[in-house]
Amino acid sequence: MPKKTLYFDKILNYTVTAVTENGRLTGCDIEKKDASAKEGNIYRGVIKSVIDGMQAAFIDCGLERNCYIAADDLCPYCPDKSKAKRLNFKAGDEITVQVVKPPVGKKGAKVTTHLSFVGKSIIYLPETDFIGVSRKISDGELRASLTMEAKKTKKRGEGVVIRSAAPFCTYGYIADELDYLRRLYQRTIKNAEGIKTGLIYSDYNLPQRVLRDNNSDDIEKIIVGDEELWNNLQEVLPLMPEHSGICTELYAGGLDMLEEYGVAKQIYSAISPRVELEEGANLVIERTEALTVIDVNTGKYIGDDNLEQTVYAANLAAAREIARQVKLRNIGGIVVVDFIDMKEENHRKALAYELNKALQKDAAQCKVLPMSDFGLIEFTRRRTGKGLGDMLTIPCSRCGGKGYTCSDELILITLRAELLRILNGGALHVAVQTDAETCGAALLCREFSDELREKFPAASVYIRADEKMKRGDFTCKPLKARPNGDYKIL
Repeated sequence: MPKKTLYFDKILNYTVTAVTENGRLTGCDIEKKDASAKEGNIYRGVIKSVIDGMQAAFIDCGLERNCYIAADDLCPYCPDKSKAKRLNFKAGDEITVQVVKPPVGKKGAKVTTHLSFVGKSIIYLPETDFIGVSRKISDGELRASLTMEAKKTKKRGEGVVIRSAAPFCTYGYIADELDYLRRLYQRTIKNAEGIKTGLIYSDYNLPQRVLRDNNSDDIEKIIVGDEELWNNLQEVLPLMPEHSGICTELYAGGLDMLEEYGVAKQIYSAISPRVELEEGANLVIERTEALTVIDVNTGKYIGDDNLEQTVYAANLAAAREIARQVKLRNIGGIVVVDFIDMKEENHRKALAYELNKALQKDAAQCKVLPMSDFGLIEFTRRRTGKGLGDMLTIPCSRCGGKGYTCSDELILITLRAELLRILNGGALHVAVQTDAETCGAALLCREFSDELREKFPAASVYIRADEKMKRGDFTCKPLKARPNGDYKIL
């Protein structure tokens, strides 16, 4: 089984996590320090409006945008489904809700009243009388045994969902975790006392969630690039005994940690529309408003003398890579894949099977349809939160939004890595030229300049805008003295 390396780092206002298996990036997430309405957070809110025609309501939880809730998610307050569909609520009613989908674009967070608390082995449902077992646990006897254990440990009126990691845990651990999550719920209810709108429970931070959702047996090493994160990890690991034996390392180098280990390059590749496969074939991934389209091309792959076999081999390699890419990029919704045409029916069926098999390794739920007569395969994937493309790119203003360009965050992260490389080499003066938009963003980024002053107190970084540069372009040059011209100190 491939061994995983987890990377945790703090870059500017962001916590970045990356997961590699045998050196290949399989997961990446970025969370802003002051990020609000992340999945799992619980809020007290006030209903602002009820839209009968949409069977939905909008709730003020004290966030930037009102949250959205569908009629079915109000069921704990409306046991009768027919009443729930009539939305017997009015503006001004107070309610406790949990985020199931963070804000995306101009849309507010989607919330539910079905509260849940996620542990490593189980999901605790404090107000829903239910027992469920992950579909990924396929052994019938094991499912029955875990269900019986859940019945013994849960109380009347509460529910438990057995997660796919449960078979790796003892029954004692599962019982202890249920007790812990139960106390967490009770504390959340206590936090709600006297609060009309606002946060009453915050889910685990990003590194904790990555640790929780990865099996300790699969993790070879954890490398941390920030001392504050490292100290936090030392406090958290004793609370996760299954992770206590994992080798942890604080990165001591002066460069950007993700650049040093070759992870940053893979992250940048994960937002490119073109993906090169080892065999020479390639994928082109295009996002649209309603769906994602993936085109498979043979590229430089020439295979053997048999055209059908060559195409089949290229398609199989593409199917495995597509499964990795949709997970890595967190692509959700409908995905349409245009594979290279094949004549043999057994190859078409085998390809759909291979894609489905590769997608089953994804924690997100996926459903694959058979290949159509036109050589297309459609599948759906449940996505929670933003994808890498949403976090690191923005619609391009120069082409009227037809394409995408680097976000401020991606430009600053890249610029930071280059400055660390130059300053770590001993430069005392560095001249930076960027496009006007990025120059403004960099000058306003206080954490960026504070970090450089702390690490290199004797050095100075100067920046100016170059009107001829395109967004995202920049140059960094080490100098022996302060540069001439209209440079501003960073």
